[in-house]
Order: sequence, then structure tokens, then C-alpha cells
Amino acid sequence: MPIGSRVSAAEEDLSDVVLPPTTCYPLAWNAMGLNTGQAVKLFSGTKDAAATIKCFLKAYASEGDKGLGLPMGFAVNLCKNNSEPF
Repeated sequence: MPIGSRVSAAEEDLSDVVLPPTTCYPLAWNAMGLNTGQAVKLFSGTKDAAATIKCFLKAYASEGDKGLGLPMGFAVNLCKNNSEPF
């Protein structure tokens, strides 16, 4: 599924959902294309997995898909919830 489609789906499907943090990791590896280090960095400290996923998909999506078009590492840094340095 193209990242733009994921953004639209995330905005609709995750609007009222609060996911526990442990739900993030299988989604990150299987649906979002993150490696283990990126997933741990993005989701460590999150209290709301759905909000973090939504942020990442919006940040990583191309501008043509109504995203910010950031490289994956920048999108992870933008959307992570912990105070760990970049």
C-alpha cells in the first residue's frame, strides 16, 4: 500500500483509537517498513501508539500525498515521544 494511502487510512482508522505501546512494534516492522532500532526509537516512551503512528505516516508521506516528505530518520525523530537525543 502506498504511504499516501496509509496516511489517509491512518487518519480515518486511528482517529478514536488508543493503542497500547506494545502494539506498535509489529505494525512498525510489518506495515511501516521500520527496522528494529527505528521502531524502538519511535515508540519508546509513547503513551498513545495510534497518535505516534499517525504522526510518523504524515511526516514520512510525500508532499504529493499531503505529507511532509521527510526522510524516514527525520520522521522518526519528529514523532518520537521520549526525550532521548537524536
